[in-house]
Amino acid sequence: MAKTSPAPRYYSFDKLSPQTQMTNKTNSLKTLEPDVGQHLLDLIQSIFQIVVASKDTDQSAELDKMISSLETFQGMRQVLNDIRDISCEMSCNLLAAGSGNLEKTRTAVLERLRSYSWSAKVVIVIAAFASSIGELSMLVKHRDDDLMAKLLVKILKGHSPKLDLNALAEAGLIKGMLEVVRTNLEFSARLKQESMKEAMLEFYLNATKNIFDIVLQISAVLSKREDVHVELKSISAQLTDINIQLQHNMEHFERISTHAYEEVSEITTSELIAKIKKYIEVRDSEKLRNKHVLFLISDLNISIEEINVLKSLYEKNEGKYEIVWLPIVGLSAYDEKAKARFWELRQMTKWIGVEPSIIEEEVIQYIKRDWHFIKEAIAVSVNKEGEITCLNALPMLWTWGNRAFPFTDKITLWNELDERTGWTWRLDLLFDQLILPGDSGIDIQSWTKSEGTLVCLFGGGNISWNQEFIQKVNYAARSAGVILKLVYLGVGKNKGKGLTRNQLGRDILVIQSESQWQLWSRLESILYAKIRLGKKDEVMQEALKVVGYGGNGEEWAMFSMGQGAMVTTSGKTALTIMKDFDKWRSDMIGVRFLEGIKKYKELITTDVHSCINLHLPVMGQIPGIMICPECTKVMDVFYTYRCCPE
Repeated sequence: MAKTSPAPRYYSFDKLSPQTQMTNKTNSLKTLEPDVGQHLLDLIQSIFQIVVASKDTDQSAELDKMISSLETFQGMRQVLNDIRDISCEMSCNLLAAGSGNLEKTRTAVLERLRSYSWSAKVVIVIAAFASSIGELSMLVKHRDDDLMAKLLVKILKGHSPKLDLNALAEAGLIKGMLEVVRTNLEFSARLKQESMKEAMLEFYLNATKNIFDIVLQISAVLSKREDVHVELKSISAQLTDINIQLQHNMEHFERISTHAYEEVSEITTSELIAKIKKYIEVRDSEKLRNKHVLFLISDLNISIEEINVLKSLYEKNEGKYEIVWLPIVGLSAYDEKAKARFWELRQMTKWIGVEPSIIEEEVIQYIKRDWHFIKEAIAVSVNKEGEITCLNALPMLWTWGNRAFPFTDKITLWNELDERTGWTWRLDLLFDQLILPGDSGIDIQSWTKSEGTLVCLFGGGNISWNQEFIQKVNYAARSAGVILKLVYLGVGKNKGKGLTRNQLGRDILVIQSESQWQLWSRLESILYAKIRLGKKDEVMQEALKVVGYGGNGEEWAMFSMGQGAMVTTSGKTALTIMKDFDKWRSDMIGVRFLEGIKKYKELITTDVHSCINLHLPVMGQIPGIMICPECTKVMDVFYTYRCCPE
């Protein structure tokens, strides 16, 4: 089988300033039309020829004709205006001693080009650079026979570069910039092929950002008074290397797209598994013989909490199944930092792990297309016979633990869950031995047996809200004569760990991050199942509220007493209820306290806006992926259920 190409090297873009990254608000797939790009390339080439010419030749008429031709294309007048403005920015930088103006120049240029794609940015910034040094070249060449040129050179004396622009040619930079523009345009054109976008885009965006930054570095280097030949040669080597990597990867992706992808699409699941087993050491491969296997597929951003929860389940599975981790990392992304991250995570796991660099591109494409991996971790369940029993067993694991084995999508599991809770929104639906460690201090079984104990689960990251809510609910519980148990559950699965006990108070129970993560994952899993099975019951409606509030990092609270159904509220509603306790207390004390909360909530619902926007991560087939135009990473995908826009 074909070996994966080595990961390309990257240069300066890692060091771009925050201002630079913030000013790029562009559609990553927008590009110049190929014929327009070619005309700009011709313009760049003509200017560079004038710059390095040994004798002054009058090519103004030819350039004027070329520019007039460009202006006939729709939208090109604005492009040419942008080139002129950027050229002025660069010229000012070139005429300043030292490179102190580089950040200012970069920010101004990116702001001017914010509506262009990165492919267009590269062509335009090189055209502007050519224009700026072309102007300076003409100034120097005419200083002996043109009075105005002579006066300008005299005025700039001591504040301008040496204007030894032949140094650019000697360092190979002019040739390098022309070549990289050609490659950039070709690569950009390939991105229009749907089958090529996913594989190529992340690498391409990283490379073009590096090219952009290098061009600006050249102008800064030329502005120095000292000899810059060595520095220019170093930059030229970087530019050449990026160009080679662009060409290499363009060929590599095309080869995969036209041959390997069709080849892998013909294989069976068992043949794919055989391919994967070749990545595994012999002693580990033996562990998989006649075993049910979960193929855990993720990127390197899989959370520590997710690994720890899965590790706990794996250690208790009594040998029923094995796990093989296949971390999917783009060709361009598996650098030294990513490698260190892989081995850091690998040390934490107890199962078989495959290093990303040895997973072939055709296998990755199969996993993305046939197993529907996007970004969110999935676990493909394959039985002893090599048959897929479930394309993602993780939601079942988060809900049922190892009782979900052998991981099928049978409705009976979810019916069993409903029967266990009596189809009601009860406390023991969320907490059990799977989630709570023995030393957590939370005794759900004991609490639910006590009719006089109010259990309040709450979350959110606003410390002022939390402190005020805790104060008000404590007052109400004391006044009502009930025992109060306050349990803080953080700020949602993907929002961080939230506040600490020191911030909340010593009487507040705060469960560990893995338990928080599993609770939110269980809620999401229940929602997935309810939506898929069309069960729009009380459990679904209440889970929808909690995930809607907490998933967005908002404040929320749930109240429970005994075996009855919980009352779920937004943070705003919960605080209002507790602030107004004296308005509704009447005889709603003791065992009737929860009933009082529910009735007052219904009374004020029309006055307190608590509609939600729900975001559920996608773990299945979608039309395509999107790359972030800021950082070039694959973007998370969510199903969004939206109510009111407020």
